[in-house]
Order: sequence, then C-alpha cells, then structure tokens
Amino acid sequence: MLCDFCKEREAVIFLEQMSGNGQKRKINMCGECAIDRGISSDPRSIEASIGDLFKELANLSRKAQRESRRMCPVCGVSVGDIRRKGLVGCPECYSIFKDDIRKYIMGKGIKGIYTGSMPERLANMRSVLNDRMALQDKLSKAIENEEYEKAAMYRDYLRALENVPVADGGEEE
Repeated sequence: MLCDFCKEREAVIFLEQMSGNGQKRKINMCGECAIDRGISSDPRSIEASIGDLFKELANLSRKAQRESRRMCPVCGVSVGDIRRKGLVGCPECYSIFKDDIRKYIMGKGIKGIYTGSMPERLANMRSVLNDRMALQDKLSKAIENEEYEKAAMYRDYLRALENVPVADGGEEE
C-alpha cells in the first residue's frame, strides 16, 4: 500500500480514527513522511501530531479534487491526470496547464526545454501552438543573425497569432 502523502513509497505506519458516529478514517504513511510530520516512537509526541495528520490529509484531498476539475477543453485531460501519469493529453495541454506542468517538471529536477524532434506520425499535424513555437524559433534565429527585417516580420506574425485562440475557440485565461 502506498503512502497517502507522497504516493511514492510503501506505507509502514497505519493509523485509523473512529468518530463518535462510527465513521472510520485511515492514514497510511511511509517512514520518511512520518518523520517529516513529527511522528516518533515517543507516545506523547504521537498524540499531539495525529490530529494534525488527518487535517493535512483532508487538505491534500481537497486540493487534488480541485485540480482534477480543471480539464483541457481539447482532450479532456485534467491537471491531476498529468501529475499522476506524467503525460499530457495533447499539444494544447502545454499551453493551458503551462504553470502546473512547469512546477511538476521542476519538482522532478528537470530543467531546460525540449529540443527533440516531432514524432513522424505527428509531423503533419498543425496547431496554433506549433505555429507559435516555430515562429518564435525563427524570430530568435533572425535576431541572432542580425536579420532585422525578417525578425520584424516574424514578430508581426506572432502578434497576429496572439489573437487566435489556442484551444476550443474560447478565450485564453
């Protein structure tokens, strides 16, 4: 059984709380998360921190529910799905969930941008996002080569694309 807090390591501590009306709440924790939350073998310290654990877990589950409600209008993938699976649903997800994906990637210790190639099966697929990225790249190269007329043209194209919606025809947030 996985830890309810980190969702990565095996749980070694199992807590169960019974309310007055017979309702049960369970917490499964790995050793590292228990230490981080002040759980030790001293019985006096356990009493003080167990109540806080259930509150913290409730806050984590509320946050997960809020994230799962935010969905990509193109493919229907939620932020929670992206975090759980480590995969996005479509190219538009990168634009829609940009900040969330950036935090997720930084949390995994990955820095930089993807510079690989487009898969062959998607090479002919075009979207506004792909056009923006291609124009941004051309603009950077034109500036680097001091071709300012071309750079101005690419800049104007990018400005025109800013008025085109990325996803489903609605306005971007």
